[in-house]
Amino acid sequence: MMKLAILSVAVLGAAPAFAGGPVIVADEAVVATPAPMMQPAQGGEWGGFYGGAQLGYGSVNGDSVIDNTLDLGGDGLLGGVHAGYRMDFGTFVAGAELAYDLTDISTDDPIGNANFDNMASLKLMGGIDLGQWLAYGTVGMTRVGADFGGTLSGDETLDGRFAGLGAEYALSDSLSVGGEVLQHNFDNDGADFDMTTVQARVNFRF
Repeated sequence: MMKLAILSVAVLGAAPAFAGGPVIVADEAVVATPAPMMQPAQGGEWGGFYGGAQLGYGSVNGDSVIDNTLDLGGDGLLGGVHAGYRMDFGTFVAGAELAYDLTDISTDDPIGNANFDNMASLKLMGGIDLGQWLAYGTVGMTRVGADFGGTLSGDETLDGRFAGLGAEYALSDSLSVGGEVLQHNFDNDGADFDMTTVQARVNFRF
């Protein structure tokens, strides 16, 4: 019996060796996939169609109306939408844009008060491609709808011209933000006044 027990232990101990020994399987490495992030624009391409919205502030300063005594000073908010097309020639960028704003600008003279209701603009622009930045100048024509009261009564449509500066920063290949400062001048229908507008803008490029 003793010999049989010793033989059984020997056989059981040798079995793993004949079977090739224990097999150890290493855990497979797991590589975590990073969360997708909005990639910033690489810069250098501002061409194509774009559209967006703008919001800002306008200030009117009138020198004279009809008898050189009526003051057209006032200010208020304005905002609207715009759409345009630009061509990128490498360093130089050129384009055209249409913009429409609803305005809440009122003058503070009770004799010849005026409320400016809306403004449509046609812009030509030329700028410098600075990669993710675009710096530009713009000129164009503006048409303003105004409601005059007091000694000047009735609705009027006034035509003017403007010039200004702007800058834009690309957050991605299709989204950019910027700002614009324009100086308008209106001199017709007995009205002679200037309007300064400052607006923040957001653009979506197609």
